[in-house]
Amino acid sequence: MAKLTLQVRTNDNLLDLLAKSESGDWVIAEDRVQRITHVQVINFVGSQMIEGIFDRSASYRKEDNRLVVKFLDGRIVNCNVQFVGQNPVRYI
Repeated sequence: MAKLTLQVRTNDNLLDLLAKSESGDWVIAEDRVQRITHVQVINFVGSQMIEGIFDRSASYRKEDNRLVVKFLDGRIVNCNVQFVGQNPVRYI
């Protein structure tokens, strides 16, 4: 399977997310979920992110069909990532 990384931009505290090994809930199509291998949860200003391996088996959908993204082996790293536009979700 080719690597597909889910990038999400958040206002949430990265240390809190890292402690829970999960990010918030996101609108992600089911066909994309099956292809995602890695996760990057980027702080709103784009200066730090959590990198981790997507935990497909532990991730779950809420009643509104949004996906709570769980990850393994997460770590916070410095970065310089810019999001253009309003969409907080992208795939690389």
